[in-house]
Amino acid sequence: MRIRLSRSIVPNLFTVLNIFFGFLSIIHAVEEMYIAAAWYIVLSAACDALDGMMARLTNSASEFGVELDSLADVVSFGVSPSFLIYSLVLSEYGTFGMLAAAVPLILGALRLARFNVQLVGLSKDHFTGMPIPLSALTLVSFIIFFRPDQIIALPELQYALIAITVSCGALMISTVRYPVFPKISLGSFRRQPLQMTVLTIAIIAIIASKGVLLFPFLLALDISGPVFATGRGLRRMTARQRDARRAREEEDSVSIDSQSSQS
Repeated sequence: MRIRLSRSIVPNLFTVLNIFFGFLSIIHAVEEMYIAAAWYIVLSAACDALDGMMARLTNSASEFGVELDSLADVVSFGVSPSFLIYSLVLSEYGTFGMLAAAVPLILGALRLARFNVQLVGLSKDHFTGMPIPLSALTLVSFIIFFRPDQIIALPELQYALIAITVSCGALMISTVRYPVFPKISLGSFRRQPLQMTVLTIAIIAIIASKGVLLFPFLLALDISGPVFATGRGLRRMTARQRDARRAREEEDSVSIDSQSSQS
């Protein structure tokens, strides 16, 4: 019997690795190896980026790949970070901790379901709502930045972790726009020199710091969504007020002209 291997096996292999690394993260969280558990989620995110890249390079995108990718994301960026933060500190908060820890899983699943429904005709320059990998990476980079022993010892860091968890969950199901990162290529540098320069500097700084600077970079990216959304809202409000003022001025002008003609 001859076994046929299609081109889609390449991107799907990275998706399977995405799931596997998410599973390894859970195992290491059970064994209280929290830093290793966090880094396995980072590896899952790398595989998540590579499967889409490979699908484009091999021209093998498919509905099967899309569904498999969503299932992988639920495991690696929903189940794994939820279990990690619950095992680390939130188990000490009883029912509240359980509910807070479930936020990345439940709201992440809702985010993915909405994304899949809106996939056809979706804008390629932004995501609606925080992508679930960004939410998961923010949480695990917080653990890498502050270290598990400090988070366990300091209630202030625990409250900060809860606040970030809930905030990321809310942003995932919001309508706040987040930019799609440009693909790393010479063409991207020509088309988007500023964005690619910032991205390259950030990657070099994160690698040089052994991942410590990942959290500040992601936190800035998280905050940029609501900040730019507020800016767009203010510009729209200003534009509406300007249009309304012009309309009133035109009405007043017409009224004055009418009165002049009558006199």
